[in-house]
Amino acid sequence: MSKDPMCSLIEEDVRLISAISRKDKKVFEAFYKKYYKQLFSTAYRYVGQAEAAEEIVHDLFIAIWNKADQLNIQYSMKSYLFRAIVNSSLNFIKKEKIDTEKQLAWMAAHDGYESLEEANENNEILLKNLEEALSLLPAKCKQVMYLSRFGKLKQQEIADQMGISLKTVKNHLTYGFQKLREHLGKYGQALISLILFLKIMIR
Repeated sequence: MSKDPMCSLIEEDVRLISAISRKDKKVFEAFYKKYYKQLFSTAYRYVGQAEAAEEIVHDLFIAIWNKADQLNIQYSMKSYLFRAIVNSSLNFIKKEKIDTEKQLAWMAAHDGYESLEEANENNEILLKNLEEALSLLPAKCKQVMYLSRFGKLKQQEIADQMGISLKTVKNHLTYGFQKLREHLGKYGQALISLILFLKIMIR
């Protein structure tokens, strides 16, 4: 009987963590080279700053090197890494007070919105309401929406990264957009806000 691939993956992660806990530099270097580019790319998509993205990734690797024996890996090392990078990137955005919704509006405007001047007059209120709508979503649903929008990940990539099924990802996206429409509809802003939101997602 062939061995369950998931069991093999778990065993491989256990060996990896054990080796890093023992401060095996060769194993850690290989681990670093394997994931660095992917993690940097994900962080950069969120923060939009190469230096910041590099710092976020380096901090994660340092934390793993120092506290490998304390890691709480529920699914796989890869899933853990990308979750950690997403969380660290979002924390960076909050800490630096980067208005991600303003960035979104700017990018949408530079794709050819003819009503840019008119949109700018209402930008503050519109974006504030959009941010509020996003904050009301359940944690996992919000994470799926952010990965799809800012991370520009495909649905299957999100499923792999979060350790959930493709169907669950689709359900989160459907639910998320439904709740955004309901919340923004109260302000008569559902259409324009969702257009701005989707502008990143469809690229």
